[in-house]
This record gives sequence, structure tokens and C-alpha cells, in this order.
Amino acid sequence: MNSIALTETKMSVLEDLLDSLLKSATPSEFCRALVHSDYMGQETQGAHLFTLDQQSQLANAASYGLPCGNGEAISIWDNNPLGEAIRSKSMTFDSSHEFAFGKGLACIPLLRESMPLGCLALVIDNSAKHVPFEEELVPLVGKIAAYLVNQNSGFRHQSRRDSAGSPDDLTQRQIRIIEFMAEGYVNAEIARELLVSESTVRQETVRIYRALDVPNRTEAAKKARALGLIKRPPPPRLSEQSKQLA
Repeated sequence: MNSIALTETKMSVLEDLLDSLLKSATPSEFCRALVHSDYMGQETQGAHLFTLDQQSQLANAASYGLPCGNGEAISIWDNNPLGEAIRSKSMTFDSSHEFAFGKGLACIPLLRESMPLGCLALVIDNSAKHVPFEEELVPLVGKIAAYLVNQNSGFRHQSRRDSAGSPDDLTQRQIRIIEFMAEGYVNAEIARELLVSESTVRQETVRIYRALDVPNRTEAAKKARALGLIKRPPPPRLSEQSKQLA
């Protein structure tokens, strides 16, 4: 009996979601439809669609209702609920979060064939202890939102180019360079510590960016830490070792 009721609930939510999608000409209209839909209940007070760019940054593409975030791009490698949802490919929920200005916040990753396109953030009243629908319906909500983002962004799935790298391709020297980057070392200092030329450091840096698919050293350090590639600080600088021996 319970399984039948659950199936009926799923079908009802699916119908409402599709109805919201069909009535929405833009992502903003979809956010409005979500907030005012029957299955979201009165607890949902805001809906925001964030899209993921090539620099692993989330930017607000559509909004309705109570605010989320401060309007600036959000790195998925920072410690934040949207980034966590993207990285884990699962929903995150916090009954009170600063991103929602103290309101509850549910973040649902938008996936297309397991590839993240962005994130749907729902601002929820503090009285709610969970999202206003069955958690096993979360992938359904995410897929509908992902379809809308895909249609409006002109996104086309492409295989990674042969020239693109992978974190698994990083050498031990490149990982050490990332460690030094994370500590704020410039190329000349890194070259001195590794006993190589600055040109070598620059070439290795390009390979690091390609392997991690990031645009700069800040994002390289963030992503490397998130992937567990760097955990400890780099060894003491040679200049400091010399002072200790003196």
C-alpha cells in the first residue's frame, strides 16, 4: 500500500514539475513556478539557478523570491553548500545558512550524464527540518532543472579533447609545485626551492592547469586540496634551512 502511495506521489510531483517546465519560457519563470508549486509547499521561499562555467565558478543565472548568495561568482572548490552539492553530486541541506541569510538552504546539483551543469538552490523557511518533498525525488527535480539550463544555455556535451589532462597525470614535482603555490610562493621562489629554472616552473604550471582544468594558481590549489592531492604544507624553504644550520 505504501509503495503504491509513493508511486502516486511521484507521478503527481512529476506532473507538476513538467507543468512548471512547460509554462516557463525562461529559467526565471521556472524559479517562480517552483516556489509557488503545490509540491514545494509554503516553506519554499526562494529558488535560484546557478550555472557552472569553465573556471569551475557558479554564477546566478535565474532567481525568484528570497535571496541566496551575494551576487558574486562562487567557486565549487570553496567550503560552501553549492560547491559541496556539485562535488558530491548529491543534495545538501542546512536548516540555517549564511548563504540564505539565516534561512534554510537546499542545494541540488544539476547533472547531465553525470556531468555537472550547475546547481539549484532552494531557500526554505527555518521552521522546515527537511526539504518539502521526498528526498528520493531530488534527482527528478535536478534533471528537470538541468534540462532547462541546458536548453537555455545552448550547452552541448563534448568529449574532453585529447590534449586535456587529468589529475591522475600529475607528477610528484608538479604536486610539489602546487603545494608551494598554495603557500603563496612565486615562480622564482619555487624554482629556487626545486633547483630548477623559472622556465621549467612556468611549463609545469601550464601542465598543472591543463590537468586540473583550472585557470589560475588559486583555483589549482583549491582543487588540489579538494581532491586530496595536497594535505601537508611544503618543506621549509632552503633559505630557512640555511639559517637553522648557521
